[in-house]
Parts: sequence; structure tokens; C-alpha cells
Amino acid sequence: MIAAAVTITAAATALALGAPAPHSAAGAPVATLEIPAIGVRALVREGVSAPVLGRGPGHYPWTSLPNHGGTIGIAGHRVTHSRPFLDINELRRGDLVLLWRHSRRYAYRVTTMRIVAPTDVWTLRPAPVETLALTACHPPRTDVRRLVVFAERADA
Repeated sequence: MIAAAVTITAAATALALGAPAPHSAAGAPVATLEIPAIGVRALVREGVSAPVLGRGPGHYPWTSLPNHGGTIGIAGHRVTHSRPFLDINELRRGDLVLLWRHSRRYAYRVTTMRIVAPTDVWTLRPAPVETLALTACHPPRTDVRRLVVFAERADA
């Protein structure tokens, strides 16, 4: 049920945002995500389908990539599969989030956290400052809302 809702919501978001072509093939590695404050180190794959998210965090294909400005969207499960975002609610303003892509490190600092409806596509719209948006279902074990953690580029 939750995976189906994520896929439906992802498709609706893509349509609402005028999705460009994917950056990589579905399921292909995109980056490595590190969140030291909550002990996360995970490979991020292209896409947010159930099979991709079953393997770990997924990159929303219509969002940006590190060093390209805009918003980089990454979804992850909190309680199923590899549970990469289990403790995402424990992040605080200023916590460091790292993305590694092509041997380059990109640093982001947490700025805000929001709980939104799954249909709130504004969370993935391009931002004026390069922003990372980490999304997960909220509360855990439901698909009623989304917890979104925003982090702005800290090393640009």
C-alpha cells in the first residue's frame, strides 16, 4: 500500500512539475548519501518506484543533481526494507548531510523540517539556492503524510 502510494504520488508530482527526462536509468546508482547525525550511509539509486526504494533511497528523476542548483529530491523508507530514513525526524537545524557523486563531496546543512500531504509538490520544486529535500512517510508505517527535511548547500 505504501509503495503504491509513493509511486502514484511520484507520478503526480512529475506531471505537476513538468518532469524532464531521467538523469540515469531507473535503479542506477546516482550518489552516496551520508547523514552522520543519524548514522546513515546509503547508495542512492535513480527513481522512486517500489523496487528502487526497496533497495534503499531513491532520487526523484525530475529533480536536480548535486552542483546543478535547484532542488535535489531523495525519498527513503522509515520502517520497511533497508529503513534508511528511520530516524530522519531526529535531524536538527545545522546537521550535516553529505552527497558523494563522481568522487566529489557535496555538503548540505539542515534548515527546516515540514510535515506535508503526499500531494504537496511544492517540496520538490526548484529552489533559488541548491537544496536537498529528503522525504519519507509520516508517521512511520503509514502513507498519510510526508516528512520532508530541507538542507541547503553549505560548500558552494
